[in-house]
Amino acid sequence: MLRCLVPLLAIGCAMMGSPRPLHAQTATPPTTVSPVAAAPHADSVAAMTPFARAHAALNTLRERADAQYADPKNKTPEVLAELRAKYHTERAVVLKAQGLTEASYGELTRRISSDDAARLAFEAALAKVTAK
Repeated sequence: MLRCLVPLLAIGCAMMGSPRPLHAQTATPPTTVSPVAAAPHADSVAAMTPFARAHAALNTLRERADAQYADPKNKTPEVLAELRAKYHTERAVVLKAQGLTEASYGELTRRISSDDAARLAFEAALAKVTAK
């Protein structure tokens, strides 16, 4: 009996054609691009200068915070929590001063790590900012 069903099953599958994708599988998700990433000439040195300023300031801020975290007198959970809160507040101030948000800063960081033109513009802007 099973031998009779196998050819019928094969014929039935052939008549149905190829399986069709479900609607959810064919819909493309909307793509969102941050305004900073979509800006014209975003790979110019002038466009990367605010990001380079923020990057340099955040590096200085991070080094200072790391030194405070390492200080033995600051090893209590309460003091460390205060230092972390202070760091996050100062970080937000630095980003806001350069017209950036956490999201736009992260997007630019991702872009310079994956786009050679953006990386070169960033390096030139950083050299210009740190030379002063």
